[in-house]
Amino acid sequence: SGSAKLGGGKLGRGKKLEKDPALATAEAATNLMHNLEQIRLAQANAELKRFQLLRRLDSIKTRRNFELGESALSSLNGIRAYFHHCSDMIDGVTPKLTRLQDKQAQSREKHDAQQAPWEIKQRSLTNAISEVGAKAASIGVIANAVSQGQLDDMDEDFISSQPTSLEEIESIVRFWELPQQLNIHSLYQRKLTPGVIVEGWLYKKSTNRLALNSWTRRWFILDRTGVYYLKGSGQNEGKGGNNSKNNVSKDWMERVKVCDILLCTVREINCKIKGNPNVRFCFEIISPNSKSYMLQACGPNDYKMWVAGIRACIEQQLTHGKIPPDNMLMGAGKPTKKFGKNDNVQTESIFFEKDDDDDDTDGGKSGGGSSNRGLFDDYLDDSNSSRTSGIRNPVVSQILRANPVCADCGNRDPDWASLNLGIILCIECSGVHRSLGVHVSKVRSLRLDTMREFEYNLLLSMGNDKVNKIWEAGLHHQKGWTKPSGGASRKAKEEWIKSKYLWKGFLEYRSEDGREHVDRVAKFSSDLFEAARRCDLSAIAEALAKGGSVEWKNKEEGGKTALHICVVNRPAEDSDVDSWKGVECAELLIQNGAKLDADDFDHHKVLDCAVLGNAKREMIEYLSSKAGV
Repeated sequence: SGSAKLGGGKLGRGKKLEKDPALATAEAATNLMHNLEQIRLAQANAELKRFQLLRRLDSIKTRRNFELGESALSSLNGIRAYFHHCSDMIDGVTPKLTRLQDKQAQSREKHDAQQAPWEIKQRSLTNAISEVGAKAASIGVIANAVSQGQLDDMDEDFISSQPTSLEEIESIVRFWELPQQLNIHSLYQRKLTPGVIVEGWLYKKSTNRLALNSWTRRWFILDRTGVYYLKGSGQNEGKGGNNSKNNVSKDWMERVKVCDILLCTVREINCKIKGNPNVRFCFEIISPNSKSYMLQACGPNDYKMWVAGIRACIEQQLTHGKIPPDNMLMGAGKPTKKFGKNDNVQTESIFFEKDDDDDDTDGGKSGGGSSNRGLFDDYLDDSNSSRTSGIRNPVVSQILRANPVCADCGNRDPDWASLNLGIILCIECSGVHRSLGVHVSKVRSLRLDTMREFEYNLLLSMGNDKVNKIWEAGLHHQKGWTKPSGGASRKAKEEWIKSKYLWKGFLEYRSEDGREHVDRVAKFSSDLFEAARRCDLSAIAEALAKGGSVEWKNKEEGGKTALHICVVNRPAEDSDVDSWKGVECAELLIQNGAKLDADDFDHHKVLDCAVLGNAKREMIEYLSSKAGV
């Protein structure tokens, strides 16, 4: 039975291994269908890839048309913006370039116009030199003939008439007239230095016996007070000539005082008596407070000019000059001033005059020195004007009459002034004012100091009454304070003056003026600006006293200071011209620290604003004199 069961199991597994033909066919069909579907899917994906490739190629083809254009357009827009910016810059620079071109054209025209007289004078000078050369050649021929004994063509009278002395020969040759002769043709002259009577080159004999060169060349100056000479920083007395390396001026020149004109005398040296021809045109300056100076001029004209000039100055000082100070004997032989390399020292200049004025040319001006007209007319005029502008100035008398008592103590007949405050003081109060410093009070003597006309006019326009109404307006609020009298002690006057001007204890402030210092400075700086606009002298003085700043700039007015706005003020057409105090107002501002070189937002200085603002001629002349133009 067991074997039967085993045989039956084997028969059952053989039946399972055999496949149904229909099932096999179905399986083959489904597998084929699956493979075909996979192929179709692959074909569809390939078609998709092809489509995407075609789309990409088409996109690239179409984008090429506008992306290249956009790139080019962007580059062109950048180039256009750059050149537009350049155009804007050129538009801004064009006016400046135009003005610069106009200035250059004017400079060239001026240069060309100046060259014409130069050419004329050069031709004239060349002709004059040709005449001198022809005469020198003629004399040379005669001298050669005489030296070689060729006397056939010369008579005995010609030979016997020849001069034998040096002076006669110089006179016939007109040796010393050459500078004048050349001046007539070329009009070459030095520009005269203000305040100098005679100046020029002189040879100074050294007192050092060991000197290699006993004569040194120096530039000497004669003014109303004394004789000076310029000495370079590297120069040593008596060592080397004028071209020596030791005589080279480095950075400055010393103005060495030789003597005071009132205490010196000049002695002429007669070379015939001395028996030494080397001392021709020499003179000696003798002074009790310094060593004597032996000087030699460059010719007879310069010699006469220097000797006569010194003697005339001595005479003027003795007859019209002031009493010399006690310390006059202490100053001779020492450097009095150093001229730096940046100082504006005028040396030589050339200018042309009309030919009709040639007869006025002084031959002595171009040799070793120069002198003013009539040798001393300018000096006499200046001396007289300095005296009349001091004690004898009629404005001083008006100031003294208008202010019979001192502004701070009531002493009678005051003759001192504070320029920036505009008051008249006695001598004791002026000493206290000096101790406060120039930033508080600038003290001058009406009788001893020389001031300018606009300074006198400022004092005349201000005066003690007007100023005291400002500085003592709040005195009634200060208990225990009384104004000192003329007989008060110096300590009492000093306390009063310091409390009044230094501490500003007697000014009167209103509630709208502010309580803080910053608020008051801003308020009174604005008031100062408006007062300067009106040229109101009293209002300017009050604003300055109460703290107004002259350096404050009004932003709404283009950054102008009070001085900027003051100088462009003009009197109204219906007002009295004599009542206009524009110059006095400007002087008051300047005395209190206003700067002429202050710039507004347009970089215009005060004088520029006056010219551009069509200011009065008196104002422009005043500013030009203050600026040294």
